[in-house]
Amino acid sequence: MYICFRFIIYIMNIIKNMKLFRRIMLALATICCFSCIKEEAPNDEADILSISFCDGMLRKKAEMGNDYIIVFPKKNADPKSLRIKTIELTAGATFQIIDRQESDTLFFIDVTSESYRYTKRYSVTASYFPAVFDFETWETPSKSYLYENPKEASLQWFSSNNGAALAWNSQSKRAEDYPVRKTSKAVSGNTAVELKTLEGPGKITGNLNIPCLSASLYLGGFNAMTGLSNPLKSTKFGIPFDEGKPERLTGYYIYSEGNGEYIGDNVAETISDRCAIYAVLFKIDEYTQFLYGDNIDTARNIVAKAELDPADIVQTDSFSRFDIQFEYDTYPIPFLFTELRENLYRLTVVFASSRNGHLYEGRIGSTLIIDNVKLEYDEEEY
Repeated sequence: MYICFRFIIYIMNIIKNMKLFRRIMLALATICCFSCIKEEAPNDEADILSISFCDGMLRKKAEMGNDYIIVFPKKNADPKSLRIKTIELTAGATFQIIDRQESDTLFFIDVTSESYRYTKRYSVTASYFPAVFDFETWETPSKSYLYENPKEASLQWFSSNNGAALAWNSQSKRAEDYPVRKTSKAVSGNTAVELKTLEGPGKITGNLNIPCLSASLYLGGFNAMTGLSNPLKSTKFGIPFDEGKPERLTGYYIYSEGNGEYIGDNVAETISDRCAIYAVLFKIDEYTQFLYGDNIDTARNIVAKAELDPADIVQTDSFSRFDIQFEYDTYPIPFLFTELRENLYRLTVVFASSRNGHLYEGRIGSTLIIDNVKLEYDEEEY
């Protein structure tokens, strides 16, 4: 009996000691963990996440890239008076405004990381409608593909190269292999823009068949998300315009029709291919901010259009001048100037090597060269 009692006491002491051991080990582990946790290192990122400017100065929201910000001043607004309203930076970062050092830059924003190890400079520039589109400046807008699009100061052209890159899905194609590319055959300066209808990739996804790729160049934007699923909705025509009442579109062109058979559904092979040169002014509202490939000719918001008649297109090896007048449909012009001041209009200028290229129709080889394009507008009532 005594032995049994002592054995029970012995076991209880072991259990008690094991609990104590566990408590000690838990305490040591806790101390170890806290001793190993170091204070989080300061953030090295120095980026602007979002920015807005004081109301009443801009026609539209500012656009921001990796190291630049583009603002769109209203007509007669003084961009030098532009002030930041809100700015969001990466965690812990600070910023400083630096006075401009270049004629085309309003000012710089230097962002310094929380760690003080990195500083990033953003240039803030104003976008103005250029006096002449001379197609002297080109850039590669994609990190994955090598195509180029022309750019006028801070105003970006978009082209069918954007959609062609998605359709071909080839990172090896050179810039000169795309439908829109630069050429040294220019009216003045070093380069003009060449648009050429090319053979397409054929059936690429679902029921989408692209037998030919017409070259197109336009003012607006591009929605890559619908580039293949709904191509006609991927082209967003129009940029804010408040310069004045558009009167004429002028410039120089060379056009030659391709020699191959006409590609298209249910059309005669003898049909002629022609280029397209036109501009459209349209009014925006809560339902219409852009025009698209399926309504660029029919939208009820269209106020005026200037288009080179296909019958007037000449085919020569030298440049021909075009001068197209904007046609207004019974629109109360006095209201137009008032609404221009209220930033209620967008404008697009469009060039295409095959006028029905948005339907994947045309002759492979049809080529259009464009240079020194100018939009003339009336400012008298401003």
